[in-house]
Amino acid sequence: MNKAIEKVIEECGSRDILAKACGVSNATVGNWLKGQGINGKHIKAISDATGGKVSTDEILQSLTED
Repeated sequence: MNKAIEKVIEECGSRDILAKACGVSNATVGNWLKGQGINGKHIKAISDATGGKVSTDEILQSLTED
């Protein structure tokens, strides 16, 4: 599980809210949560969805963690 995405979902309130904020499907958010990769064009939108509470750096770092 991607801990940063878990934190983002918690901050947003739900996967659906995050998906809408980023213009992706709920299934895509589920894939992010499973660690199946995040397209770079979504990194800022993900951070913005939390009002910056989860930084782009934190999201990027989570992509390299096991």
